[in-house]
Amino acid sequence: MHTVLLCGGSGQRLWPLSGSIRSKMFLQLLPAPGGGTESMLGRVCRQLSQAGLDESLLLVAHQEQVALTQRYTGSHYPVLGEPCKRGTFTAAALGALHLLAAGKAQPEDIICIAPADMYADDDFFRQFHQFEAILADSEAELLLLGTRPSYPSEQYGYIVPSQEDACGYAPVLSFAEKPDKVKALELMQEKALWNCGVFAARLSFLLEHLERLDLPVEFAALNALYPELPVRSFDKEVAERSTKAIVVRHEGEWSDLGSWDTLTARLPSQVIGVGGLWGECGDSYLINELEVPLHVIGVSGIVAIAGPEGILIADKKDANTIKDILMENERRRQDGP
Repeated sequence: MHTVLLCGGSGQRLWPLSGSIRSKMFLQLLPAPGGGTESMLGRVCRQLSQAGLDESLLLVAHQEQVALTQRYTGSHYPVLGEPCKRGTFTAAALGALHLLAAGKAQPEDIICIAPADMYADDDFFRQFHQFEAILADSEAELLLLGTRPSYPSEQYGYIVPSQEDACGYAPVLSFAEKPDKVKALELMQEKALWNCGVFAARLSFLLEHLERLDLPVEFAALNALYPELPVRSFDKEVAERSTKAIVVRHEGEWSDLGSWDTLTARLPSQVIGVGGLWGECGDSYLINELEVPLHVIGVSGIVAIAGPEGILIADKKDANTIKDILMENERRRQDGP
């Protein structure tokens, strides 16, 4: 099995530390096992290595961040540069075709696609070793990894399985992408799982989807066509179209570190950088990359984030709105005065 790790997320919801200059994958904020901190990318690569999956690992990142990706992973793994960002399906296809063209993978080989912006326990990655046997036993064309929801999140996608059998997997009945809270509660009652964004299938299965979309099945041809392609999601183009998909349940820890609410829950301290929290500041977090001090006095439940791209002060539960604001500002900039 070959693992393709997607490292292209921009992480606008983690602005101002993540944005046009630096991807969220490189934020050196998570506590490291031996003390100090590590990045999201460094943590996931370390866990894949500990699980014995590093020899077959390929990282896919934007071409402008290839050198940065190598630096944060110690240049231990091959890194493929995307000409531009065209979504998870296109990035996964480029990675798979690269392995095929290099003679490292054959059409019958299993390709596992995984995101770099997640926080999971070590058992999560050890489960990857089961994928090839489960795909063979189930005769499914696509395997997904899901985890039991701990609350009705509106930020995650959900997988609705049929009743799990004794083999540890279940056919997928349907998907729901980022539902509102009422629908999320209904999905939890249906025993739905959070979609962890991990997929496994034979390389030939991915080639079939490229042919369906009238796209090249040769690496050089797809790479040359890349700038002209639309953004395509693996969930939309592959998972939701599959009639023979199964889901494997992960019972341990998992979360997507795509928002300040989820990321701050993993930080080693409520204050990182110059400044401080004073008075009643329960569940507030301060991260300051600037040299000037930032102080928060008597305000609870907020994030105060300062970096080279700007400053964000927001209620934790509303902080995701920054993505919409940034997109609107970009639209106005492109439209002109």
